[in-house]
Amino acid sequence: MSKLIAEIKDVLSLHLVTNVLLSLTYYILKVNRPICEYLFDDCFLELKEWEWITFLGCIIVIKGRRQSAFLDYANTACMFAKFLNGVMLFKASPIYGLVYFLAVLLHTIVLPRPVYQGPEYITYFRGPNLQDELERDKRITWIVTFYAAWSPQSVTFAPIFSEISSQYKLDNLKFGKIDVSRYPDVGQKFNVDSSSWSKQLPSVIVFENGKETNRKPFISPKGTVVRYRFTKEGLVADLDLNNIYQKCKQNPLKVRKEKKDEDIAKEKKEN
Repeated sequence: MSKLIAEIKDVLSLHLVTNVLLSLTYYILKVNRPICEYLFDDCFLELKEWEWITFLGCIIVIKGRRQSAFLDYANTACMFAKFLNGVMLFKASPIYGLVYFLAVLLHTIVLPRPVYQGPEYITYFRGPNLQDELERDKRITWIVTFYAAWSPQSVTFAPIFSEISSQYKLDNLKFGKIDVSRYPDVGQKFNVDSSSWSKQLPSVIVFENGKETNRKPFISPKGTVVRYRFTKEGLVADLDLNNIYQKCKQNPLKVRKEKKDEDIAKEKKEN
């Protein structure tokens, strides 16, 4: 129920509502009197404009197939719709197009898409610390993001990974990050290209029993990087994170015997 309420709040958010209005701007202005009579020569859509709108619908359907969440689909549709709005308004008058562009820019600055700002449970690794941690206790499953501070995709993905870490963290399911722009040798060790033309930033790798079992984006047998769009829902599904979480939850870490003996000895000493 709480998840449904959260989704409803996202749909009714001021960002999405205004985004939809911006996506419908040209249609609203063109067919509603007396606005259309003042701004345009007529108050109906021309055949060519209907063709453009139909073409837009085809693009949205094709691009939207890759979206795993409604909000991602809606924002993708709005992005293409706003582009077409700008073209049609500019065609009617360059002044209209300029005003619309400024409105879209203002919307992006003042009402950006909401992102997760809650707690995160992430270990930030430096240099060889990652390999040491993977080998220290192989009972722990690690999900690690290899990123670069200068990468826009890494910055965009950061709040998504933080939210996932908060939702799925366990004693034996942990999340980590390492900046491969600072430690390129670590990136090379785990086959993550950290160069400025890299198509692998960010990369998310799952380590079970100290070994890699899954990664996104995937690298084909030919060595090519399969393009991947990072969304929370998509990543959870593609990494099979729900099953990993259940498996880890059913097999919690057991306190090592040596530690138990130390605790018993300590209690006797105190008594």
